[in-house]
Amino acid sequence: MFSLKRKGDYRVQLTRILKKPGKYSVELYLFTPHESNFSAWTLTEQHFFFNSLEHRFSRLGMPDKDRVSKADRSFKLLSPHYEIMYGSWLFQYRASMDRLRQQIQSAEPTAEPLKRALRLSQNFAERLRKTIPEQSNQQRYFRLVDVYFSWHAEQFLLECMTLEGFSELDQELRDAIQGFLQQEYRHRGKLKYMSDFNGTPTRVWNRMSLYLRLLEYPVLLRAKVTELGAGTVKVVKAISTMLVMSLVTYFLFNARSGGQQLTLSLLVGIALVYAMRDILRDDMIKSLTQWLRKGKPRWKIRLLMPYTHILLALQKVWLDYRKLPELPQQVLENAGKWATNEERQIICYRSVLNLGKAALEQDQIQERLILDCEELCKMIQATRNKLFVWADQDDPSSTVQAHPIEKQHDYNLLLVCTEPGETQSSAQRWHLRLGTNGIVQCESKNTPWPSPEEQQQKKNWLQRLRERLRGG
Repeated sequence: MFSLKRKGDYRVQLTRILKKPGKYSVELYLFTPHESNFSAWTLTEQHFFFNSLEHRFSRLGMPDKDRVSKADRSFKLLSPHYEIMYGSWLFQYRASMDRLRQQIQSAEPTAEPLKRALRLSQNFAERLRKTIPEQSNQQRYFRLVDVYFSWHAEQFLLECMTLEGFSELDQELRDAIQGFLQQEYRHRGKLKYMSDFNGTPTRVWNRMSLYLRLLEYPVLLRAKVTELGAGTVKVVKAISTMLVMSLVTYFLFNARSGGQQLTLSLLVGIALVYAMRDILRDDMIKSLTQWLRKGKPRWKIRLLMPYTHILLALQKVWLDYRKLPELPQQVLENAGKWATNEERQIICYRSVLNLGKAALEQDQIQERLILDCEELCKMIQATRNKLFVWADQDDPSSTVQAHPIEKQHDYNLLLVCTEPGETQSSAQRWHLRLGTNGIVQCESKNTPWPSPEEQQQKKNWLQRLRERLRGG
């Protein structure tokens, strides 16, 4: 199952961990609101794929053969394995802390998740700082990891301290958290890290975001995108040209066999054929190509190992805009009242990932699906409407207050997943409320999706029905 996290004003991130090889299928359906002017004209499919959607995979571990003791000096020569291992440790730590953050934010803060977060941070600090590398490039990477970890752990604990109910927790736990934060402060001063934490909040945040991108490089799988269908477009162009030339040649031969001369009217007719071809050519090629490639993937993505460029997985991607009757039958049958308008557009994204065994020799793979809603927010037209109310509802003689109204659009995000070895799917749904300045609200919703047993029963019933029809 995916977990959702807000990232900034416009972005939401869906993450999960892939633990076994095989075929992973992800289908994302974004239901647009009634009042939106969303269409293929306002936001093309290709622009949405490359600018509003980001599908990434990163490593969360190292092979057993590389997990040698850090006390072994020969291991320090195994660069870039050093960067890969330490980067994997860091992102494994971040994934664990993100799960704890969601657990804490979903209810009142309790001692157990805070104790676990503190223990994870203490253990990671001890493992990270046990041995300092000697090579200069590894020292630079170690410094980035150490600075970012210290900042990330501090931000997590400070955020927990601001939550309502933290002051009611056990005094011993609060003292332990305070002691860890003071220890990190002394560690920064000892290793001269304080300059990385100086500056305005915006500057510090942007600096740490830059550090994170640098740290991601050794663990993020390289994506080589290939757009499919180029051969189909060429064939359609060749066929359209052949038809037009055949028609022109037919006219010329008929004129010659009939003993007619090349009159002005015949030349004008041929010119009109060419003109009609130029007018209709692009639309005709686009329509025929879409018809021939209907149901076929639009992009093929090869996921490669960092540095070595070994192929780890192959991903096929579909993306198109559909209306409600064009959705898969299972989605139609289980869609609720939030999917009733047959006229509005639905963004349909589908990914099929074939993950090889070699990829999971590196431990686990983290899958991240990031949706950027900035383009959707730009489509919301700002309003100047105001709501006027009494300052005191019980006193009509009080002053009048004017409240500006912000126009908002409600989107529904449905995610359908199938894992290796399973024929039954699972679904999750979120409700997104967008405003002109970003995401206003994001909450999980119950989805009336059939259980695996119900899906299997229906599948067996359909198979028996087909057998009876064949037998009849």
